[in-house]
Amino acid sequence: MSQASHAPMFVREMGASARFALYALACLVLAVLDARYDALSLVRSGLNAVIHPAQQGVAWPFEFLNEAAGFFVVHGELKQDNARLVQERGLLQARLQDYEALKAENERLRTLSGLPVPAGTRRLPAEIVQTAANPFSRRVIVNRGSMHGVVAGRPVVDENGLVGQVIRVHPWSSEVALITDRGQASPVVVTRNGLRLLVSGMGSDSLLEVRYLDMHADVKDGDELVTSGVDGVYPPGLPVARVMKTEPPRLTPFARALCQPLSGVGRHRHMVILLADSTPPAGHAPAPQAATPSAAARGAAPAQAGAAAAGETGRAR
Repeated sequence: MSQASHAPMFVREMGASARFALYALACLVLAVLDARYDALSLVRSGLNAVIHPAQQGVAWPFEFLNEAAGFFVVHGELKQDNARLVQERGLLQARLQDYEALKAENERLRTLSGLPVPAGTRRLPAEIVQTAANPFSRRVIVNRGSMHGVVAGRPVVDENGLVGQVIRVHPWSSEVALITDRGQASPVVVTRNGLRLLVSGMGSDSLLEVRYLDMHADVKDGDELVTSGVDGVYPPGLPVARVMKTEPPRLTPFARALCQPLSGVGRHRHMVILLADSTPPAGHAPAPQAATPSAAARGAAPAQAGAAAAGETGRAR
């Protein structure tokens, strides 16, 4: 039987204090070597290359959450800014429309204030406040009446020509029949040859007609019609319409001419009423006239004078 060697039953190992001291000494040696000779740079690079993907993988969820939170915050702020800008844009557009409307109205009022008027007349600006309830009539209500010196029959014009005529007067308003009203007729003359015609309304703001036109009358497309003044209502020379076309007679011995109004009938709110210079200005009542004694008063005056003379004679006796 061979003799076999066997390990000792108790092995003596290095204590914890000795191991700690050994590890501390090794760390100091490595620190001194790395500080003076940069001996561990390759080790650090290798460890960084190995650990960096793990660091990125651990940090990515947190970065994603931060970016997502920032995105939603910025998105909410952008939505609020967008809503505020849309609201401001709507307000600015409304103000711009009001400004454009006021600008156009101001320019029109300036044009009407400088409108030349025929001799013997004066202009009175007026504004349309109401239209007639009847859809088949072309009549409007303006904010000028008898208290402003308006009388029935006065012409109404704008910067382009004749608009209509005052047909009914109230204290603070008046009713104006436009030249396009079916019951309105205006005596006119052709500026090219002086031919006198009568132009009538058709119930449309864009059309007038010359009825009962002689089939041989010298009327051509494009002729301009102005007031003749023979009726004593409209001053002569006010532009009224332009001939669009003439139609030959159909089942009647008369032809017809269709015309386009030159004034802004149905398109503007402001117009001018032409008043006579003798009309008292607004706010002034006519001067009081001396009362004329009646016939009874004139007959009673001599009788009263005779009675007074008889009384004086009796007292003298």
